[in-house]
Amino acid sequence: MEKNKAFVFNAYGAVLDTYLPFEEYKDQLGEHALVIYKLWRSKRLQYSSQLSLMNRYTSYDLISKYALEFACDVYGVKDAAIKKNILEAHSKLDCYPDVKDVLQALKDAGKTTAVLSNGSPQKLSSALKNAGLDNLLDGIYSTEQIKTYKPSPAVYEFVEEKLALPRNKICFVSSNSWDIAGAASYGFNSVWINRYKRTPEHLPYQADKEISKLSELTSIVL
Repeated sequence: MEKNKAFVFNAYGAVLDTYLPFEEYKDQLGEHALVIYKLWRSKRLQYSSQLSLMNRYTSYDLISKYALEFACDVYGVKDAAIKKNILEAHSKLDCYPDVKDVLQALKDAGKTTAVLSNGSPQKLSSALKNAGLDNLLDGIYSTEQIKTYKPSPAVYEFVEEKLALPRNKICFVSSNSWDIAGAASYGFNSVWINRYKRTPEHLPYQADKEISKLSELTSIVL
C-alpha cells in the first residue's frame, strides 16, 4: 500500500459523522431515530441507483430530501421543521475524532488527499470547512460535476483525471462497502472502514484492506 500517491475518501461516513443531526433530534424522532437514519441512507442509495437507470439525474440534495421524507413517513414523523433542520445540519457536520490526525500524517508523508462524494459541491464544502478539514485536503470532488453517481465507473475515472495519476497509485478509503466495490472494480486500491462490523458485500470486488477505525490507516499505508 506504500505505492499510493493519493488517498481519496468518501466524505459522508468516512470522515464526516452523518448521524450527528439524528442524534441531536432523537427526542423528536423518538425511539426510531437510529432506524430512520439507516433507512434514510439506504433509500438514498436506492433512489440514486434508480434515477441513474432511468437517466434522470437529480441533485443529491433533493435525493436526500426525498429519502428522508420516505424514512420519516414510514415511522410516522410528520414535523416538517425537524426534517428541514436535519437536512440543513448536513452542511455543518463534525468529523470523526481521528480524521484530522490521519489527514495530517498523509500530508506530512507527501501524499495527496481528497474527498469524493455524491453530495452537492456547496453542501460538501460547507460541511468540510465546518469540520476544519478544508485545509487538510488537496481536492474536493462532487459527482454533481459530471452529473452521475457513485458507483458508476465514470465517477472514479473523473477523480483519476483530476489527480493526474494512474489508478493503481490511488487509494480509495470508504465506509461504504458498495462504494469500495465500485472503486475496486475500477482499479483503485481500496481500504474499507468497517466501524460497525458489517458483513462484506458478496461481490468479487473487495477491499484490499479492512480497518475498524480511520486511525489504523496510517499503519498499513505509510
